[in-house]
Amino acid sequence: MTDFAHVTAWSGRVRLALAPNTASVLHRTLTEVAARLGGSGRKRIADATLFPDAYRRRQPSAAFRDRHGAAMRAEVAAAFSRVLAAWDGATVLDLDLAGARDLRLVLAHAQSAYLRQPRWEVPADDLFATRWGSETKVAWLQELESHVATAALARDDVPVFLEL
Repeated sequence: MTDFAHVTAWSGRVRLALAPNTASVLHRTLTEVAARLGGSGRKRIADATLFPDAYRRRQPSAAFRDRHGAAMRAEVAAAFSRVLAAWDGATVLDLDLAGARDLRLVLAHAQSAYLRQPRWEVPADDLFATRWGSETKVAWLQELESHVATAALARDDVPVFLEL
């Protein structure tokens, strides 16, 4: 069986048509990451992994996350909840632009669960040279997020079809 993700856009809507296995893996991935956002202990995704440094120095960045991390995490968790409430893992997911925004946010933050260090600290060569294990999942999530963004930003009068 061939795995695929077709992303199409028209008139302010975005549609993902997924192979059954692709839909299952993506839904399970998003469900697991959503659980880790609200979890505790070792499985919880740390704010320092989830959100980039706001400043050049670590101490002010850590202070920024201390002040705003809970609110930022709550927004990411809410986006995961909205996406998973709207999608039961079926092979087709139709979204309006707000749903596409939520899906982009979810796909971007889901990458954090699979990297050994925050994604903004990984050299681009390392991120794209190694294509096995978690790195493959990160690259796939990045590509899907990019396709959803391209579709969401398309002009209403120009249909878009992207394949992954």
